[in-house]
Amino acid sequence: MKVYFDHQIFSLQRYGGISRYFANIYNSLQDNGHTGCKLTVLYSRNQYIQDVKFPLPTFLGERLLRKQRKLEKWNRKYSGYLIGKNDFDVLHPTYYHPYFLTKLKKPFVITVHDMIHELFPEYFSPHEQYVPFKRATITKADHIIAISESTKNDLQKVFNIPDHKISVIHHGYQSTAPALMSGTDHAYKSPFKDYLLFVGDRSGYKNFNRFIQAVQPLMSRYDIRLICTGGGEFGPAEREILIRAGIEDKVMQISATESQLNTLYQQAMAFVYPSLYEGFGLPILEAFNNQCPVITSNTSCFKEVAGNAAAYFDPYQPEDMTRVIDAVINSKETSGLLKAEGTRQLTRFPMDLCMQRTLDVYRHLV
Repeated sequence: MKVYFDHQIFSLQRYGGISRYFANIYNSLQDNGHTGCKLTVLYSRNQYIQDVKFPLPTFLGERLLRKQRKLEKWNRKYSGYLIGKNDFDVLHPTYYHPYFLTKLKKPFVITVHDMIHELFPEYFSPHEQYVPFKRATITKADHIIAISESTKNDLQKVFNIPDHKISVIHHGYQSTAPALMSGTDHAYKSPFKDYLLFVGDRSGYKNFNRFIQAVQPLMSRYDIRLICTGGGEFGPAEREILIRAGIEDKVMQISATESQLNTLYQQAMAFVYPSLYEGFGLPILEAFNNQCPVITSNTSCFKEVAGNAAAYFDPYQPEDMTRVIDAVINSKETSGLLKAEGTRQLTRFPMDLCMQRTLDVYRHLV
């Protein structure tokens, strides 16, 4: 069986959950004898596929496709050329651009990671091009993979997709064997002793402003700090929020490597995930793998993923957020129970199961 994965997410991301998801599927297929599978990528800087031999070698890729616009343009042309030959059994586009639809004569499956643009349009530009792109690819797909029951429900609410066209396949988690042993950067030390950890982007629906309102009284009451990793350096508006809260000297943004992130999880008092909405919430599993207590929102997919292994708050109410975080970080018993439950909950998301169920979808289409 030959499955092709197109360039899109590998042109857009160097790191990120979606590109890691597709890299895992591609590598699993290769490891299980499906050597005809292919990434239709001319050149990519994505870190999860650096073992792949691209048609354009690194020195030429960096010279000719240094600008993002050129990288996307030529990767799209190359993907379009290979897809137009239809020399494969199934296409699995890695994002929602419909450029391939007029060329395609074989079945395709699309993975829907979330419905955030459709459910929270106020957080995005009215000119966001991927909203109509998403409708075009989802409604024409031969089959759809939803990464959670929550995402499936939202997908059906927006696009009225029938049950038989959707398979719910949770993300599999592949620990760094395990993070507590070999995936940690042992030379790396957290800059703070007692801190809360915030991971990822901080814009819009990620709810960072309310989160700061919630942790400010805790940081004033106790000698604790806040580390934010990912999402880039704080912008002027974010720095102003921290200054007004009086905690600018107690908060640090760190661009951590994967092994450094493991260390930050392990040494944190808790990982707090205040997002208003996620399709799955992979950082929850990362925290479980590093025995870090999880405190998160009670909306969308969070209870589906975390089960009894997290403490929950209303993300729209900073006071409730403050109360729940306070209760966890000041109780060794509660923190210990969350760590133990997290280890158990993680076993519900094996990578092998995710890969096998994805392969079943491909076989069904063939």
